[in-house]
Amino acid sequence: MPYKLHHPGTWNIQDIRPQATPFALLALLPTYDIDTELLERHYLIMQKELHPDRFVNKSPQEIETAEMMSAWVNRAYTTLKDPVLRAKSLLKIKGCVVDEGKVLQDAVLLEEALEWRQKLEDLESTKQQEQFQVDLQKAIKSCEHDFSQAWDQQDQQTLQQTYLRLSYLMKTLKTYLHKINSQVQQSLLKKLKSASSNT
Repeated sequence: MPYKLHHPGTWNIQDIRPQATPFALLALLPTYDIDTELLERHYLIMQKELHPDRFVNKSPQEIETAEMMSAWVNRAYTTLKDPVLRAKSLLKIKGCVVDEGKVLQDAVLLEEALEWRQKLEDLESTKQQEQFQVDLQKAIKSCEHDFSQAWDQQDQQTLQQTYLRLSYLMKTLKTYLHKINSQVQQSLLKKLKSASSNT
């Protein structure tokens, strides 16, 4: 399926194929810095085109096909919304298969990953947590910029390396957010128990 931008109302759902890239499925050019507003607009158009109400009087086969198409579009949307999955999709377009275990084989990446892990384990005060999140988000933004530039320059080696770095940085962010949420929940439970014992 060629990469072409569609205008609202000009969709041809017969163009939807399971082998199409997420970018092609949502009629976006393959690039890391996607137009998020265009992504949302195209996704909503496709959802409307494939809505079950439009297939009420269709054959069972047509209904089943529309359901499959809708699933493909939903998966494409989820992929493009996620920084790591979007980067991985671009690597797939380039024919690159990256083994995320290679982080352990790259001394520089491994050292940085261990430093972030240690910082995460050492967090105590709220101020430290806030600064950690700010620093981590800056690192992620810088990594995304590097990946985007590498894609524009078609620098395959840098694409693979920055993808690995982006992957573990996003994992670190998820681990941090999970840790903070757990602490908040524990704090609320303590307050509830304290309030209960005082009544």
